[in-house]
Amino acid sequence: MAAMAMGLGWTSVQVVLADDCNANQAAMNACAGTDLSRLDADLNTQYQAQMAYLNTPTQKQAFKDAQRKWVAFRDADCLYQVGKPEDSGSIWPLLQSQCLAAHTQLRVEQLKAYVACRAEGCPK
Repeated sequence: MAAMAMGLGWTSVQVVLADDCNANQAAMNACAGTDLSRLDADLNTQYQAQMAYLNTPTQKQAFKDAQRKWVAFRDADCLYQVGKPEDSGSIWPLLQSQCLAAHTQLRVEQLKAYVACRAEGCPK
C-alpha cells in the first residue's frame, strides 16, 4: 500500500507543535496534514495486516484492486467536495486534508473490522 500514498502537492513539511495548530492558516494546514499522515500510516498498517492474512494471489489481487479503487474514489470525492486548490486559496490544504482524513478514518475502521474478523463469512 505504500505505493498508494497520496501526494497533496506540498513542497515542504512544516513542523508545528500541537498547541500551535490554531495560530494561523499555515499552522492549521500543517496540523491537518499531520493528522492525515497519522491516519494514512494506520491505513497502511491495516492494509498490510489484511494482505498478510489472505492466502491466494487471487484474493490478494482482489483486495489490492479494491483498495486502489477506494483511493481513487476518496480522492475524486474530496476533489468534488473541496474543489481545486486554485478555487479555494490558502484554506484548501486544510479542507482537502480534512476530507481525505474523514474518508480515511472510515476505511481504517473497515479494515480493522476485516483484520479482527477471522471467522467464516468474513472477508477472506
